Amino acid sequence: MRHVIDATTNEILLNQVEVADTFWRRFKGLQFRSSLPADTGLLITPCSSLHTCFMRFPIDVVMLDQELCVVGIRQQVRPWKVVLCAPGTKSVIEMSSVSKHWAVGRKLKIVSGLEERPCSQ
Repeated sequence: MRHVIDATTNEILLNQVEVADTFWRRFKGLQFRSSLPADTGLLITPCSSLHTCFMRFPIDVVMLDQELCVVGIRQQVRPWKVVLCAPGTKSVIEMSSVSKHWAVGRKLKIVSGLEERPCSQ
């Protein structure tokens, strides 16, 4: 399982993110799904534009540059729309809703296997 975290604070921003990094995974994206659970998303890479054809619900889109820095945010993109991403976008995260914590300029990390660990005493 992969997570999206803030690179500075290590705050978990998405508890689960799928990665679409092949032609077919990017092509399929979120098409035909009935919903996307809260606190999950789809990282599409590479990506500089996207569409919401055949989608059944609106999505929020966080646009990332090569260094995983947020360069743009689009909220409530309805089905059957085309989105041209902000200049410098190399990948996007699609999710059901963006919290107030997402902001242009925020640096992210994608990490695998976060576990709860007991505190050392």
